[in-house]
Amino acid sequence: RRLRNCMSGVRAEPFAYGAQELVELELYLAARAKGMLVETPGVRP
Repeated sequence: RRLRNCMSGVRAEPFAYGAQELVELELYLAARAKGMLVETPGVRP
């Protein structure tokens, strides 16, 4: 979803669901993020 929203935000032609290019981009981003801490916004009670 994040990549599709980004592509529509810059008015690029979106990849089809399950397209090889989209899968490769998702795998690349997951590999870069491996081992990084997850940061979330503060939660109010």
